[in-house]
Amino acid sequence: MRVFVFRPRPDAERTARAIAGHGFEPVVAPLFEVIRLPGEAPAGSFDAIVVTSGNAVPALAQGPAAWRDLPVFTVGSRTAAKVREAGLDDTRSADGDRNDLIALIRRTLPAPARLLMIVARDRKEDVAERLREAGYEVALWIAYAAEAIAALPEETQAALRQGEGAALHYSPRGAQTFIALTQAAGIAEKALELTHVALSANVAAPLIAAGASTVLVAEHPEEAALLAALEQVSARQHPADPAGPGREPEVEDAPREAPPADAVKPSPEAVAPTEALPREFRPPPVEPKPPQVEREPARTPWIAVAAAGLVAGALGGALVGYVLPKAAPPPAAPSGDAAAIAALQTRLESVQAALTAADRRAASASDAAAKTGSELQAVTARLAALGNAPAPDTSAFSAQVQRAEAAAAATGQRLDQFAGRLGAVETRVKAASGASPEAMAAARIVLAERVRQALAGGRPFSSDVAALTRSGVAPADLAALAAVAGTGAPTREALLAGFRKHGATFQREVMPASASWTDKLIALASRVVTVRPVGESASTDPATLPIRLEGAIAAGDAAKAAALWGELPEPARRASAEFGADLGKRAAADAAIAKIAQDAVAALGTAG
Repeated sequence: MRVFVFRPRPDAERTARAIAGHGFEPVVAPLFEVIRLPGEAPAGSFDAIVVTSGNAVPALAQGPAAWRDLPVFTVGSRTAAKVREAGLDDTRSADGDRNDLIALIRRTLPAPARLLMIVARDRKEDVAERLREAGYEVALWIAYAAEAIAALPEETQAALRQGEGAALHYSPRGAQTFIALTQAAGIAEKALELTHVALSANVAAPLIAAGASTVLVAEHPEEAALLAALEQVSARQHPADPAGPGREPEVEDAPREAPPADAVKPSPEAVAPTEALPREFRPPPVEPKPPQVEREPARTPWIAVAAAGLVAGALGGALVGYVLPKAAPPPAAPSGDAAAIAALQTRLESVQAALTAADRRAASASDAAAKTGSELQAVTARLAALGNAPAPDTSAFSAQVQRAEAAAAATGQRLDQFAGRLGAVETRVKAASGASPEAMAAARIVLAERVRQALAGGRPFSSDVAALTRSGVAPADLAALAAVAGTGAPTREALLAGFRKHGATFQREVMPASASWTDKLIALASRVVTVRPVGESASTDPATLPIRLEGAIAAGDAAKAAALWGELPEPARRASAEFGADLGKRAAADAAIAKIAQDAVAALGTAG
């Protein structure tokens, strides 16, 4: 199987060797070129230097001679080797991820110390910020950048036009650049037919939004998991060849040749010019299974299979499909992922529609089978009745019986076909039920966005609450949503209408009438208009409560509106109890879905 590697060339060539070691055909197609940026290094003296990518070594090598006596901290051993080759011998590798690097610095060089960190222009790592929080003074030198190429090479375009194979994606920026370059070359449709394997859900989001036919997310965010996903793709495409493409079948107890060192242990360092990987994941060894005797599988009745398909379909809708073909997250995802969320929702609805159609076809087949059985019984009864009569010419009846039996056999075959299809759907959904925490978090993000839209539109959303329950959200976190899921929450327009209904009462209660001339003078003074910037509510005068309450509702801040309603005088609250209850329900529902979305985004970030 052909595998496209869209990394900068040094890293792409190393990945290509690892891919070739797994029996695949690598196609190195860098989408970025690492360039040096103009500008001098920060002035002053430093206690140590920190680099998180081998791309920083050329800039480090061009630094002043005084730097050669400083310790240099790196994420992994490969960058450490490059630093030593550049002539800086005091190099200390964390041999892990960013967390290990920070821990190594804190153990070796106590704060406060002045550190120089050589970074890329488009970096996403947070090492500098975390070191500052630990008490270090960190100076950043933005010394290099990864620039996207202007156009795909002709040989890469020719390979992509075939629309076969797989592609590895390591960063959201890389995925976006791939889509843009293929669209510019007019080959986006063919390129999206590849099987795309992404390092995380965030990396997969641009591909899903663009309409890629199949997008797989690595179980763990490192290159080893990407290669494991490739093995699964190959196994699905070649189920009869357990040894994989281009390999000799393994013989039990035969010695195995060790692959190259750089193909065995992927680097925990930067997988894109500016992003570092977590520690490499090594799955536990798999115990050999004892041989099993093959048995003839029992045929499942079609009714049971159909019921299982319906149950599995509901479960699959809750999980949103971990394989994510043309689906989309992430998504309370960040605002830039709105397109990905919409794509996930569309895919979810299409899967549910497909399962519904399959159930309808199975029901139609059931009706046909019942009708055929009734006709056969009627013919049998007629033949039995004729058995007592004089022997007439029964050839017509025999032909009718044969036709009925043929129809019954055809119907049985169709039922078997439906049972097989529904069984396949059941198997896929059962497989999806074991999705990783990352997939569950992505499903909760999509469901949270759907609930937000339902709250804004006042629509019921009981099915979404049920799906959130199955996705692992605690019942306590869903109580406020369940209270309005069946009927829908009060919308902003409905709450404004309720305010206008009781507005006169609110104003009267916060400004009670008085016969004294001093109270009238104070009331007159309170009506003097003060001009403030839009949105400012500095006044805490009870007389302004109705105005602030209406402003909070208009701004969509139900929580603030509910709090202001609670500050109204008791007669005003008693007269508008139903309105206050609506405010409380909407505020509680908004707070609940916001927490669910935040927790899901945090879980997705931890997993990805």
